[in-house]
Amino acid sequence: MNAELNDIIAQVPGWAGLGPQDLAVEQLEGLTNQNYSVTVNGERFVVRISGKNTQYLGIQRALESQVLSVVSQAGLGPQVVRFFPEGHLVKRYIEGRHWTAEEYRTPANLRRIVETVKRLHSLPAVRATFSPFRRVEAFARQAQSFGVPFPEDWPTFVEKARAIEAVQLDDASPWLRFCHNDLFWVNWLDDGSIKLLDWEFAGMGDIYFDLATLVYAYESVGPLPAELEEFLLECYLGEVRPEHRARLKGMEFMVQFFAAMWGMLQNGLQRAGLVPVVSGFDYLEYAQATFAAMRE
Repeated sequence: MNAELNDIIAQVPGWAGLGPQDLAVEQLEGLTNQNYSVTVNGERFVVRISGKNTQYLGIQRALESQVLSVVSQAGLGPQVVRFFPEGHLVKRYIEGRHWTAEEYRTPANLRRIVETVKRLHSLPAVRATFSPFRRVEAFARQAQSFGVPFPEDWPTFVEKARAIEAVQLDDASPWLRFCHNDLFWVNWLDDGSIKLLDWEFAGMGDIYFDLATLVYAYESVGPLPAELEEFLLECYLGEVRPEHRARLKGMEFMVQFFAAMWGMLQNGLQRAGLVPVVSGFDYLEYAQATFAAMRE
């Protein structure tokens, strides 16, 4: 175990001083943080060591603790054992599984995830906030400072984002709710109910951004087909009107724009030596592929 993980374990009540026969550690995957499965006397937990690049990604650890407390009490997220001021986290392991893309694209499971998201959107307000428009702008400034190459048609993307934000601000419906803002398939598990994971971007945001992320939840196989996208809106809203479809389409663009700029910034952080190289994953290639999908 590394020194940082040892220090965290030593601060969890009942864990300090345990030997190898009582405490087993296994490293898990993660692009932003270091994650470990820790089994203590037969009980399994997850320890997150906060990544060094979270400040650049706009992740607000000081506000995350409130978010985790609210979702844990609501039964929508993992049970938190301890949250450290540095952003390190110890939580109980959820014995669930991820769906395949085929399982996701069934009306029954799509309805289940939409109903879970509706429960989330009904939770009390928190201090944390999330705007894809402000995050894209912040990521762009930082990526430029690291010398990341931008696409030639960058101004076109910016212009479209501004038009989408204007439509959002003209929407008088109650779209500002407690949102997850990162609802890709890796961030939920089915353990009989649906548990949502990785709340780093959670905060008061646009419900249509969460719904748009569900459209792209399995981005490697493409967005939901049109009939399931319509079904998603029906499950959430009941009656679907043209303005609902327009808002969803706008946020689908912003989900892609946010993802592309996340990749651009992560590439810049790699260039600066602030994040390690991830085996089998190229941030800049990911960003460029996402920009290409946006053009289509």
